[in-house]
Amino acid sequence: MTTLASRREDLHATPTPGSAAALAQPVVALLRELAGVVEQLSPEQYTRHADEAFFHGTIGGHVRHCLDHARSLLDGLAVGVIDYDHRVRGTAIETDPSAARAEIRRLGHLAERAATQSAASPVRVVVMPTRDGASMQLGSTLGRELAFVLSHTIHHNATIKGMAVAMGVTLPTDFGYAPSTLAHQDAEAAHTTPRADPGACRCAH
Repeated sequence: MTTLASRREDLHATPTPGSAAALAQPVVALLRELAGVVEQLSPEQYTRHADEAFFHGTIGGHVRHCLDHARSLLDGLAVGVIDYDHRVRGTAIETDPSAARAEIRRLGHLAERAATQSAASPVRVVVMPTRDGASMQLGSTLGRELAFVLSHTIHHNATIKGMAVAMGVTLPTDFGYAPSTLAHQDAEAAHTTPRADPGACRCAH
């Protein structure tokens, strides 16, 4: 499983100026974290319906939803059009942890490839703003869409964590937290760490 330390190593890797790596690398790290969580779950836990607090959803449903968005972006780069509303529900990814892990691996490879492109690369995004089904296209950039997928995945990871904890599953402490929250926690911890007494013994005990 990807650890917090390895995730932070990925986040701190020095990207090429102007490249999408600064955003794609965290997406890869996040996908690895998600794969590690899925690996912890039994098929029964993966497909178990949660209580009303989570609207009776399943972890598998949230994983599929997250991967749908990552797929829409990463597969859409090949044609230059990204459509987050074009999703296929009820797939094996939603019910089979092995299928989910396989898709995560595939998307991770595509995200690594996207890291070599320019963050300013133009893309077209299809959106459906109302329920009447009419769509429109907007201009965007690869960097902006990677940032969206990163934020969207973290949001659902937080929900996945809540559902897993309610089942009695222990997940990594930092799973589901935004980078800004982790940075704030790091700063708070550094600020509150007591300074060593200059006269204290520094030998190992």
